[in-house]
Amino acid sequence: MKSAVQSAATSKSASMTFGLRAASESDGMGWKRFSNKAYLRVKYNRPPPQIKMSQLNSEYGGTCKKSGSAPHVRSLGKIHANHVTDPDGDSVSVQFQAKWDAGDGKGLITRWSPARTSSKKSGSDFSISLPKNVTANKLVNWYVRSYDGAQYSPWSYAGDPTACYFTYDTKVPHAPSITSGEYPASDPENPDDPWFDGVGKYGFFDIKAADSDVTSYWYGINNDPSSKNKITTKAGAAKTAKILPARTGLNFVTAQAFDAAGNGSEIRTYQYRVKAGQPDRATWQLDEAPGAAQAEGSTPARTADLHGGATPGEPGATGTAVTFNGTDGYASTDLPVVNTSGGFAVSAWASLSTMPTDAAVIASQPGNYAPGFELYYSAAYDRWVFNQYKADEAGAGVTRVMADKPGDASTGKWTHLAGSYDSVRNVLELFVNGKLVGQTPYSTPWEARRGLQLGAGSYNGAPGAFFPGSIDDVQIFDKPLAQDEIDKLYTHKAVGDPGRPAVALFPLDEPATAKQIEGHGGVLPAQYHGGVNAGEPGVVGKAAHFNGSDAYGRIGQTSGPHVNTSRSFTVSAWAKLDKKPDGAAIITSQAGKDRPGFELYYSSAYDRWVVNQYASDSPDASVIRAMQPEGATARAGEWAHLVGVHDTVANTLTLYVNGAKAGSTTLAGAFYADQSMYIGAGDYSGQTKNFFPGTIDDVRLYDRPVSAEEVQQLFKQRPLVKGRWQFEETTGTPATSPDSSQEGNAMALKGKATLGAGTMGFSGLQLNGTDAYATTAFVPVDTSASFTVSAWAQAAATPGHAASVVSAPGTSRSAFDLRFVPDAKDPEGLGRWELATADKDTGDAGTKQVANTEFYDVRDWNHLTVAYDGFAKEARLYVNGVLQEVACSDDNGDGDADTAGCEDLIAWADNVLTYKAAKTLQVGASTTGTSTGSYFPGAIDDVWAFQGALNDSQVEELAGSFEDIPTQVPAGT
Repeated sequence: MKSAVQSAATSKSASMTFGLRAASESDGMGWKRFSNKAYLRVKYNRPPPQIKMSQLNSEYGGTCKKSGSAPHVRSLGKIHANHVTDPDGDSVSVQFQAKWDAGDGKGLITRWSPARTSSKKSGSDFSISLPKNVTANKLVNWYVRSYDGAQYSPWSYAGDPTACYFTYDTKVPHAPSITSGEYPASDPENPDDPWFDGVGKYGFFDIKAADSDVTSYWYGINNDPSSKNKITTKAGAAKTAKILPARTGLNFVTAQAFDAAGNGSEIRTYQYRVKAGQPDRATWQLDEAPGAAQAEGSTPARTADLHGGATPGEPGATGTAVTFNGTDGYASTDLPVVNTSGGFAVSAWASLSTMPTDAAVIASQPGNYAPGFELYYSAAYDRWVFNQYKADEAGAGVTRVMADKPGDASTGKWTHLAGSYDSVRNVLELFVNGKLVGQTPYSTPWEARRGLQLGAGSYNGAPGAFFPGSIDDVQIFDKPLAQDEIDKLYTHKAVGDPGRPAVALFPLDEPATAKQIEGHGGVLPAQYHGGVNAGEPGVVGKAAHFNGSDAYGRIGQTSGPHVNTSRSFTVSAWAKLDKKPDGAAIITSQAGKDRPGFELYYSSAYDRWVVNQYASDSPDASVIRAMQPEGATARAGEWAHLVGVHDTVANTLTLYVNGAKAGSTTLAGAFYADQSMYIGAGDYSGQTKNFFPGTIDDVRLYDRPVSAEEVQQLFKQRPLVKGRWQFEETTGTPATSPDSSQEGNAMALKGKATLGAGTMGFSGLQLNGTDAYATTAFVPVDTSASFTVSAWAQAAATPGHAASVVSAPGTSRSAFDLRFVPDAKDPEGLGRWELATADKDTGDAGTKQVANTEFYDVRDWNHLTVAYDGFAKEARLYVNGVLQEVACSDDNGDGDADTAGCEDLIAWADNVLTYKAAKTLQVGASTTGTSTGSYFPGAIDDVWAFQGALNDSQVEELAGSFEDIPTQVPAGT
């Protein structure tokens, strides 16, 4: 039974059939009884995946390096294996080992093999200190594998990767130290190792030399130090690097010190944990149905956990509210909401159930030691107060604003309170029930970055000053509030249009059973004007089409800015031109009175994608542009993902196109454009112009700089179908089979290629193995960027030579070639599916091969997928939805395979470079120059091409589809 189930699981069978029979079919007294509640229980385990070189680094020495780049270190510190996972979510442990030649005649052997670490939850980080007996001036290599309680992963050096190398050298200078207040160092052995806010928030990292002759530092961000990141110093004095964390989770900074002669120290690595960045400030997905008059805006939810005596569902100022017991009840978010070093405001309704004997905080935004602001009742002053602390230090001074007389608070009465900080006028203001009751100067703002709390303050990281009573309708703004906006809030009206809506609104209308409260940002809809057609096919779901002559969407019919364009922000969108217009074509912009605060657009003058800002809000203002480099052009008829990032710390304006940095320019200052936003056009001194001819999808705004890695993720989340050939019919002479995608790139049948039996639908491509193949008119994907190609293939007989299934030929080399390769020692043996890549189209190109042997027979139908991640430079080869990673059995855990000669098998490779193929996509053969060969003997069916790398679950969905599926990107998980 076990072997039958294993066979079915391995072959991904959709069903199994079981039968029962009597012990003796000839015994007339035999009988059978069947239960209608029978079941089969299967206990399964998937081994943990191989730990990649990118998951490994050293406290001294930086990233994991191959032997040719081994660093010299004088300190034997800790080595790290980060984000170790298990596909079943089981706990994992890590085994570390190291080899070196100790000069004892035994050669290069394992010299250090400590016991496995203790187990931790999947996704944990591990570290261990190197031994003290490492031999000096010898090349050392260390490596790891993980264990889930049942099976080991392959060793980290298996396949294309290598071990991590270094040389222990006591003469190399000491590494500098690294410290940060915003991002304290991570301790992987601490089960409560904290995460800190957050992606999109700069941290200040102090680098200090160990020696006084140091004249400069190099540093690296999630990589080794680079001369691009150089800071000069004198006599080894400490210097500060301003660093934007690149990703959620574990990040690291490396640093190296240099003296005047250019002698470098050992590299120091500093690891720290980072929370997710602030969510989208506003998103217009443009997913409305045909005929829609406007596009709705949205933001992701901000959630706050309820603690202690916090009870939702109580009567509120409107709807319901949350009641706090005044002793331990409060609500807290993971992320802060506003930057308290700039202008902001907080508004809330509050009702005291009893008069407190101390401070009672309605809302606060904690720092490390003190809150960035507090809106509260003060028993000492017997009145409502809004304050800010002068520094994030224990015992820091407080600047308060309050009414000039006590007694403005009482129990059982709802009171509207609003505290506002104006960073231009340097003043704090407090409004009570719609009236300004106090102002006070304040000029020492700082940014509190440890979340938001309702119903309590925070002091040295602990909650306190609990509020006894009910709180309702909390709203937070990234700007000071004017009196007319206070009037709206006091009368329960929304702020925005005119003006900028709230960054976060917490209605506090959850039911009594809720464990969390939820807030969202205020977002105004985009009202359509002119020839806008909603419901058009988008990148994912629907999109809006603009006619290029009078069509646009306006956000805020009086005014509706959503970001302060003088501060850091990011704008992104997908866009597809119908044609290249004669003038500028605006995708989205935020208008000022005369000039926009930003524009994301196509420039006909440059024939490129551009993001710009103007030097001032005046008709004659100069334009600051970041655009694609010279030689690059925008393409009509193709979706492009465009991101513009304004970073006020780096003083840059940067454009990304399809996930890659396309251009950047210095932008030392910008103005706040405070009028309406537009999609599909721009506004100039009240005139709407520069209409976009084409389709726009998924417009997003962030009130922070987005990192390059985040941009890549935004793009990678949206692969595009660039071709699908189902081989169900042919037309014309010579015969062509249509492309089922919108690209219209038909596949021409060559030689004696015909249609015959297939595995998907009614037919497939039949190939004779001698001259038959098929080819497209052009390459559907950019093979130098992320792409995916998949196909079903079945050989009529085991090929006696390399036989190509899909390839992208060049003059001398194919950019990629997915093929079957027979076993040279046993031509009738299993053989292997192989992916071969080349980094350029020349005879001396660098090549890589990836093999997968996890299949039964080439004469069966096999689903093959090549996924290339151009950002990670990683190539993966899936067979029947499986990315092969097989570790040799090691029952005693000594690190050596139980079977001599066994090698761990993996079907991916990193550091893979491919060139941009410019000829065709071929099915069933590969071509070099004018010579076509490697013909595939058998059948090929349902070939797909995607721009973008599909993930594991999307590949599994393709491979597991035994019936025809829609021509769209698999949803995956």
